[in-house]
Amino acid sequence: MTKANPSALDIILDWSQDRPAWQRDALRRIVVNGSLSDTDITDLVALCKQDHGGPAATSVSARHLEKQDLPANPGARASIALASLSGVEGVNQLSPNQTLPFETKGLTVVYGDNGAGKSGYARILKRACRARFPGEIMPDAYAGAAVKKAATAAIGYEQGGKVKPAVQWNDNGAPHAILSAVSVFDRECAAVHVRDKNEVAFRPFGLDIPDELADACQRIKTALSAEQALLEAARDGIFAKPTWKPTTSVGRFMASLNSGSNIADLEKLSNVTNEDRARHQRLSEDLAKDPKKASSEQVVYADELRALSAVLSDASSSADDATLKSIQDLRDAAVAKRQAASVAAKETFQASLLAGVDSQVWRTLWEAARRYSEEMAYIGAHFPRCDDGSACVLCQQPLSSEAQTRLRTFEAFVQSDVELQAKNAEAEFSAALRGFDSKKIRLQGPARRRIAIEDPTLGADIIRFLASARYRRQQCRRAIDQKVPANLAKLEESPLARVRALELSTRKYAAELLEAVDVAGRARLEAERDELADRLSLPALIDKAKAEITRLRALRLIAACISDTSTAAITKLGNLIADEVITPRMRDRFQQEIVRLAADRVRVEIVRAGGKYGSPVYQIRLFANKDARVHNVLSEGEQTCVALAAFLSELATASHQSALVFDDPVSSLDHRWRDQVARRLVDEAANRQVIVFTHDLVFVNDLTDAADQSKTPVLQVSLSRGPSGAGVVASGLPWAAAKVRDRVDKMEKDVRAAKVLYDKGDETAYKEEVHRIYSNLRRTWERAIEDVAFHGVILRHRDYVNTKYLRKATALTPEDCDGFDKGFQKCCDQTDAHDPSRGRNAAPPSPDELLKDVQAVRIWADDIRARQNKIN
Repeated sequence: MTKANPSALDIILDWSQDRPAWQRDALRRIVVNGSLSDTDITDLVALCKQDHGGPAATSVSARHLEKQDLPANPGARASIALASLSGVEGVNQLSPNQTLPFETKGLTVVYGDNGAGKSGYARILKRACRARFPGEIMPDAYAGAAVKKAATAAIGYEQGGKVKPAVQWNDNGAPHAILSAVSVFDRECAAVHVRDKNEVAFRPFGLDIPDELADACQRIKTALSAEQALLEAARDGIFAKPTWKPTTSVGRFMASLNSGSNIADLEKLSNVTNEDRARHQRLSEDLAKDPKKASSEQVVYADELRALSAVLSDASSSADDATLKSIQDLRDAAVAKRQAASVAAKETFQASLLAGVDSQVWRTLWEAARRYSEEMAYIGAHFPRCDDGSACVLCQQPLSSEAQTRLRTFEAFVQSDVELQAKNAEAEFSAALRGFDSKKIRLQGPARRRIAIEDPTLGADIIRFLASARYRRQQCRRAIDQKVPANLAKLEESPLARVRALELSTRKYAAELLEAVDVAGRARLEAERDELADRLSLPALIDKAKAEITRLRALRLIAACISDTSTAAITKLGNLIADEVITPRMRDRFQQEIVRLAADRVRVEIVRAGGKYGSPVYQIRLFANKDARVHNVLSEGEQTCVALAAFLSELATASHQSALVFDDPVSSLDHRWRDQVARRLVDEAANRQVIVFTHDLVFVNDLTDAADQSKTPVLQVSLSRGPSGAGVVASGLPWAAAKVRDRVDKMEKDVRAAKVLYDKGDETAYKEEVHRIYSNLRRTWERAIEDVAFHGVILRHRDYVNTKYLRKATALTPEDCDGFDKGFQKCCDQTDAHDPSRGRNAAPPSPDELLKDVQAVRIWADDIRARQNKIN
């Protein structure tokens, strides 16, 4: 084809460039295999999803239709002819080491009975060459799994009349790039289909490809729709009856959930704090009460928190390092100053008669004496009173001058600076210690109990802090009592700030509750409560939301894929091919073919008529009745003629004359058309190689006769089953199918073989061979009556009489009958058809006599044929 006049496949290839990858892959599969299997559809669904962002198909990748996938169109000077088929392995039960030859410039007839291996060889050519329905090749079912092999073969061929190296073919599911120029026909491959069981539709090769693609689109759409229905049904029921409020953030997100939703946004909403949980609980409880009462309760709680804050503050101030260090410093100062005063006292009272002067007991006694003197004994007099006549306030004895001097010395010491500092330091320490001891840290309280319930972390922190403060104070007090340095534990961090913040939020919340007295204020709090409630419920919804987003994404993917299955563009492609390729010339060619095959007995025409999913088809209609149900009118034989006419019409558009292979093109039901089909195939063999596989001996005879009449080269091959399997190749046809001339050739060879036995003196073996040859010769004389004398007018087991050759029978003369009787009788005399007499044991004829008798039937037949050829 030129660019100005592209073929249907060229149009399809060009059209496919802008199609989705999965459709380009589908086209490749259709062109290569003829149709799509369920596995193909599964692969294409996966590829279609991949095209739209779905998961990558792990077991398959898209392979686009390319130029090399198209049937080879080698050109008029490069036609392909098959030369041989050999080296077959892994195909049914075909015997190995067999070579099936083909006549490259004429007709090859391959005959085989059922089970002889004919179908096995034909399947190889269907897979290696071009067939609409190549079928599958099965290995030997009786072979063990260990010996099963992939189908392989060597296929010899010629291209443009030149012998090429044999193709080492492996069954990889695709036709061979060169051998695909060879077309294979059988009734399954015919471009004739019954539509709705009442219309026969003719679709030339190329036009059926859009139809197959449209059918694939429908099958894919069906699969996707089924998946879509499952996804629709998989929607969680919670989305039909939501547990969330439509006005909350969660509700709005869930209501607007789509395939593009970001689940992270929802997960952020699920991040709630303990404060959020506590507030939700408070709102839930308080909104169920009277707002004023609830507000009052919150105020009470806030007051308790304020008291707790004071406790925490006191604990912090009474147990911090500065406070504890201060009291220890006071103790140390009092001790140090007392020690200084004691040193001064010793120096002052070295002459004291009694020990303990300036001790604490002594000073207590001295101060008691002072109070007694000033308040009772000598009111208004300075202590100690030491004038004449005064008495000791302790012993009530008059004071001597020495005693007066001692008392004045005591008082002077007591009133000295060192003593005063010691007394003041001790007084300050005692006061501080009393203040220290007066502070008690309690670990329990109303607010703390509530906090422990509502915020266990804060409650624990409060207890931990107070306990650590109390323990530090105890350590400090113990060190004071033991007069040793204090080794204090760490003071835990004070939660005072958090408690104060809680107090403020509680007072604020109390104020908010008061606002709930009016409708607007209550609505705000209820909205907050609902917002928190939905956020708190999110952990149970996250997975459902994720599943829903995944489901919606899958639905979006399915919807996008379904949109790809529209057949509108495919319909346009079919129309384009129909308009540009299926021209009136081709329809005229179909009429020519159908007339050649069936004359005027099958009056049909091709018309454009609708199509499957809009892909145009060419419908076969009766001329006489366009509304008639064609399948009820056309017989199987007539439909075979229509199929062959369509097949040959398609091939007429090709630029090359590559081989045609026909696998059982006619059946026993086609007897009325057998001769016409045979003649048409022989006519085609004059222009290109034609190979016919058949099991019909009558059809073999029709083909051979037609080839003889047209002087078309014909190669006859027979197949049989042997010990090594089926498909054993033999030259020529089996004896029952062989023509007279072929039988004579075979018997002449047998005579030469028998002469070897004769010359060796093997009388017994020679005699048996002579009897066998005469038996075959007798059958040949009988076959000569059918094939030659009556010129095929009457054939045994044929269900019709071929009257058009009846005139040829008039060539028969009485002399011909005498010649037949003579030759036939001698055969009867030499065969074992009857039990011979005991006394009769004549020697068999010599090889020369035997050869003369064999040649007699050839001479007899050739003489009659010569006379028949002169009869028109």
